[in-house]
Amino acid sequence: MAYTNLQAAEQASADVDWQRLAHVQLVRRHHDVCNAIMVLAELHRLKSPARRVLLFPRDWALEKQGKKGDISDPFLDSSRRLMRMAARRYHVELRPVNPVMEETAESKDTDVYSLASAYALTEFDRVLSVETPGLLMDATPLDAVLAFTESAPFAMLQDTFAGDGVHSEDLLLLQPSNSAHVELQKRLADQSAFNDTLLPSLFTNPLLLASSADDNALIRSIGTLHEASRGFNQTAYLAGVSYVRFSDPKLPGPEYDVPWSEKVAARPRNKDADWMWTKLYGQFAQKRMEVCGLDLETWRG
Repeated sequence: MAYTNLQAAEQASADVDWQRLAHVQLVRRHHDVCNAIMVLAELHRLKSPARRVLLFPRDWALEKQGKKGDISDPFLDSSRRLMRMAARRYHVELRPVNPVMEETAESKDTDVYSLASAYALTEFDRVLSVETPGLLMDATPLDAVLAFTESAPFAMLQDTFAGDGVHSEDLLLLQPSNSAHVELQKRLADQSAFNDTLLPSLFTNPLLLASSADDNALIRSIGTLHEASRGFNQTAYLAGVSYVRFSDPKLPGPEYDVPWSEKVAARPRNKDADWMWTKLYGQFAQKRMEVCGLDLETWRG
């Protein structure tokens, strides 16, 4: 298991070639675009020195503007607008990628995109990705993991506490190389079905990441607020946390405006946890408007 000493990392950061390191987000569908850009925008605002890269389906770049009345992909223009804004305002590098599995007439499956495509980014020594949707609270711990973790082809979070709502795939650290990319393409070609929750299974003995102390965490799940005990401490919940993941079993996602009665029913029973829960959902909605200019989507579930 790899531990990151944040204090030592900050002192050594001046010696790091940050141009060889990147925070990466992969968007597979139009719905993902704003969530990914929100993470990269916060990295920019918090002055992360690493580069910021957004991977997106190559078809989005190749598809020509539809004629008036053409609705073949009604969300394409919006996604392109958001990505151009991210490049201009937050210095996000836009990189089109091919699917690792393509739709066929026989299978009728949609194209499959994977973070495995990031192994082709060989201008970088390491790239780091966090699962969305979420709120970035502090960029420094993620930068430290990116810059000072020991060399390994693949690293992921250590599942430390049962029921904490945090999963190994919530943070992935990859070491790009041409050979690894070619090998992954071959192995994925033999898969009948694939998604990135299976990515760790393609590596033997992946490096496990943990924070430098047991009383804090790189990532917390908002879902744990539903299990808060009487002594819940709001300050301790966010202490040392870099990223809050909206993996909430009670709601479909922070980007959705669910009916008020359903939201009330989903609130944590502990009043202090409820206050934190409500505050974080409100912060997400505000950040979504600030970064993407988007209201919450109507939930039709």
